Amino acid sequence: MDVNSISSNVSNLNSLPQQQLNRTSQNSRIEPISNDALNLSISEAYNLKRDELSNSLQTFNEGIAITAIAKNGIQKQQEILSNIEKTITDDKIEDKNQLKEQLTNQLKDFTSIALETKYKRESILSTQDSNQENNNFTIDTKEAYLEINKVNTPVISNELANDIQNSDLNNEETVNTIVGKLNTSEKYLNDLSNQFDQTSQQIQENAKDILKQQQNLVTNNQTNNINFGKETSDFTKNNLFANMGYLAVSQANIVQEQSVRLLS
Repeated sequence: MDVNSISSNVSNLNSLPQQQLNRTSQNSRIEPISNDALNLSISEAYNLKRDELSNSLQTFNEGIAITAIAKNGIQKQQEILSNIEKTITDDKIEDKNQLKEQLTNQLKDFTSIALETKYKRESILSTQDSNQENNNFTIDTKEAYLEINKVNTPVISNELANDIQNSDLNNEETVNTIVGKLNTSEKYLNDLSNQFDQTSQQIQENAKDILKQQQNLVTNNQTNNINFGKETSDFTKNNLFANMGYLAVSQANIVQEQSVRLLS
């Protein structure tokens, strides 16, 4: 093969990309993804997943709110029991039976707190309301299923009020018995508070996972906004230039082989 023919072929190849690209742009124009049906499919899938995550996060937020309200109510009840214990064990008070009405009123406040501790009109610390259909709150999402049980703390104040009214508070043994019941009740309330706290932490972990999924969803959606028209055009250009190089190199290799044969 004549070496001069290689130069001629390479010259012809130099004009090939522009001719092919012009022909490509004339024959078919590839529109960006934003203009075809694929974009609609991606958008619908994105919106569906986004709504699912938003609904789950809203449900988890409700669960966190329920546990926070419950813990706040329990804390107030614990303070009342603590005050009653301090009062009933105060040695400076000569006649403790005179404190019965005061102590009973504090226990009434204890009951009122239980009845007023609600989420969306549903009591959390009392099950005495006959209008309540369920004894728990349900946290039901695609990612998790949790139940927050309602409790009935007024039973504590009712029993204590009955003991105080029917007992001689000037009797040390009787007072010690009531103090023992107060301590047991405080421990029970503390256990309840810890249970609500553990449930809250579990819900928060699920909520954090939802937030991560939302962030990943947004990030992936941004990377999916690709202009397929531009990507295909660039791919065509690269292929044409690569084919030019392969053809020139193959012709040069043929001449080199023929030269070696002539010299051998």
